[in-house]
Amino acid sequence: MVDMQELCANKSSGYYSESAKIFVSHDSKYYDGFVTKPHIQTREEYKHTSQYWLNQKIQQEELHEQTRRKRRILVVDDEPDVCMVYQIVLEDTGFECISYTDSVKALQEFRPAYYDLILLDIKMPVLSGFELCKKILELDKTVHIIFITASEEYYEKFRSQHFPELGKINYIQKPIGNEELVHIVDMIVANSITMD
Repeated sequence: MVDMQELCANKSSGYYSESAKIFVSHDSKYYDGFVTKPHIQTREEYKHTSQYWLNQKIQQEELHEQTRRKRRILVVDDEPDVCMVYQIVLEDTGFECISYTDSVKALQEFRPAYYDLILLDIKMPVLSGFELCKKILELDKTVHIIFITASEEYYEKFRSQHFPELGKINYIQKPIGNEELVHIVDMIVANSITMD
């Protein structure tokens, strides 16, 4: 307990009102135990917590960038505009992307164990997406493939009748937005990293 007589005698350290029995100190040392120590402790805890989350975010971004830098995507679509847009969007987000408008040339130049993901249009002249997919899987059984189609129902029926072995390959419905395309590719690439 604070000695009131001592407080009254030492007016330079603060102000004491007898009627209100309130002591107000102008001496900063008086507040150290009440305000400063818990405040410093709280700030230190906040600093460590915020530093932890900042480090977590940096690690996630580094992993994300490493993932994108190392991953190769093959796009095969007979429409040059579609190939160009997909390639630009995927390269802008950090992926290496190679595109072909000729499915036969894509097969001739295909390198097994090189691509992490292949986006295939289904309806293409000479060699359809289904036929190309089947031939690619004969060369590389580990590559992830996604079909791109404007009419999913028709091609699903066609696939189940003529290419039932390709039943586990997923579709992307055209048209697809840039953000949605990147999101789907990110998910598949992330899943392939955890499987590797």
